[in-house]
Amino acid sequence: MLKSVFFRRLVIMLSVAMLIAAAVMLGGYVFLSKDVYADIKLDELHPSLDAAEQLAKEYMAGEIDKDVFERLAEKLLPSNTGTVLYLDAEGNTLFYVDSLLNTDAEGAKRLLYEQILSAEGGADVKQNRLRMKEDSSALALGCPIIDDDGNILGAVVMLSSLKLVTNATGRMSLLVLMLTTIAIPIALIAIVWRAKNIVDPIRRMNDAAKAMAKGDFDIRLDEDIPGEVGELAGSLNNLCAELDHTIRQLSSEKSQLDQLLQSLTDGVVAIDEHGTLIHYNSAIMRMFGAVSVSKREELISDEKVWKVFDEVFNSGKPQTITYPMAGDKVLWITISPVVTSSRERTGVVGLFKDMTEMERVEKLRRDYVANVSHELRTPLTAVRGLLEPLADGMVKDEADRQRYYKIMLHEVLRLSRLITDMMTLSRLQSGTEYMEITRVDVNELVQDIASAYSSTLADKGVNLVLDCPRPVPDAMTDPDRIEQVLVILLDNASRYTPKGGTITISARNAKEKIQLSVTDTGCGIPESDLPHIFERFYKVDKSHSEGGTGLGLSIAQFIMEKLGETISVESEVGKGTRFTLTLQRYVRNAIALGPAGEKHTRYGDDDEKDEYVPNDADIQDDDDVVDAHYEVIEQPQKAEKSQKAEKTQKAEKTQNKAERQGKR
Repeated sequence: MLKSVFFRRLVIMLSVAMLIAAAVMLGGYVFLSKDVYADIKLDELHPSLDAAEQLAKEYMAGEIDKDVFERLAEKLLPSNTGTVLYLDAEGNTLFYVDSLLNTDAEGAKRLLYEQILSAEGGADVKQNRLRMKEDSSALALGCPIIDDDGNILGAVVMLSSLKLVTNATGRMSLLVLMLTTIAIPIALIAIVWRAKNIVDPIRRMNDAAKAMAKGDFDIRLDEDIPGEVGELAGSLNNLCAELDHTIRQLSSEKSQLDQLLQSLTDGVVAIDEHGTLIHYNSAIMRMFGAVSVSKREELISDEKVWKVFDEVFNSGKPQTITYPMAGDKVLWITISPVVTSSRERTGVVGLFKDMTEMERVEKLRRDYVANVSHELRTPLTAVRGLLEPLADGMVKDEADRQRYYKIMLHEVLRLSRLITDMMTLSRLQSGTEYMEITRVDVNELVQDIASAYSSTLADKGVNLVLDCPRPVPDAMTDPDRIEQVLVILLDNASRYTPKGGTITISARNAKEKIQLSVTDTGCGIPESDLPHIFERFYKVDKSHSEGGTGLGLSIAQFIMEKLGETISVESEVGKGTRFTLTLQRYVRNAIALGPAGEKHTRYGDDDEKDEYVPNDADIQDDDDVVDAHYEVIEQPQKAEKSQKAEKTQKAEKTQNKAERQGKR
């Protein structure tokens, strides 16, 4: 409390005011008390003066004799230190009693000449400080002696010593001084107590204001204090509540703004009028590789960018610049000033947009148009080049004409394949292509495709290997679409595998799904081309000399996506490429076999331990298929009914295979 400046000042101020008041009162008492007490004493002597006047008037009228007069006059003496002088109209002394002046009547007349003259003139005399010899003072009263007719018969002058007044006032002054000495400490204690009562609420308000400045808005003050202090406490409580609401609202808005900024894929940077960094998001940090940011140079080290920010703030005009970065990365930076409603510029905000992907997409679009134009123009140019000499009759030899016809047919078929692939890709993208999901014997499907392609690849000097160490379970998929994807992959592999190379078709029953892969020993695909290998018209050979349409892998990827499956690629330049696709296992009799993961559940490539043998209750028709979330494998069925169903299904698939071979 003593450390409080306001408390000390209040105590000092009240103490000084109290001391000044006490000094003024004590000084006033000391200097004025004598006159006041003298006047009071004069008023007390006035009845004695009136009695002396009446006595002298009766004596001069002859109503009393001289002895009675003198005896009574002596009794009217004010005190043992007083004087009474009776005079007639001629100034003769009628009676004189003295215990103050220590002189005779004539000496008293000389000392009291003015008072006697005034009294004989008919005026009353009243003096509270009559100067006498030896620096002494006395109280003086006097009055004329007037008969009933109004004639002045003489005068009476009465003196009383001032020592009585001085002694009384001295004692009273000493008493007042003692009381003041006692009262001042008590008053100081009362002042300190009262000042503490005044300062405490103000100190609590100060502490509350400091707490609010630190963010504590739950603090409240006592509003029951009477007077303006209580009203001030109530105002501070209202202010605290309003600040709490406002700060919470601002914090919520700031949090929303921060979340919005952080969720943006574009970089955002804001600086104030002093060029200090005030806002930035994680996207801008990723763009420039910043880790810890405390100033703007640590976020973007290039001063050219910040120079543009400063120019925009000074000019008030927005600017858009293109900022190239390493690795063919391009940023599009839009910088705009932040202007208030009063047209005052308070900062600058910049939007950093990564245009790399947009540039790539735009380039891909241009390449797509160019590729389509090229792929369409090439066969049309070839056909036109052959038709013109035929139409002009320039080709006479029948063998040459037949050769021209074959070339034109080849180019027309090539054009037809391109248009068919484009239409297929368009239908897949639009979702209008039909997918028929059914039970598929993967082993037979792979063998059929290998049989169909083995002779074609053998003619090219390429070996085809079927790698299926163990039979894989049936799959739930569209067999025609899977065959289409495998044909695309085989065609792609045969195009890039040199003579003497090997193409391997593998089938594995993986833990999650069935995996089919086509592996070649060709030239491989550069790592930079792998992310784009499934794009339309994308070819590793940019000269487009390999003869494909560039749409096969795109079609394969769209087919697998429509089937809910995946296709991936692995490649190493100079060693070869592997394409892997997944198939969902066929689910049958899931309740009888139990959930996946139990001992009787076996995958095709697992060790054949504790093989589950179903009982008669487990045997059901092939039509009783349950599309459940259990991933289980159909076990070998020993029942005759199951064997008949398998034979029937095998016959149907053999027929389908023959039909497909006929179509080819």
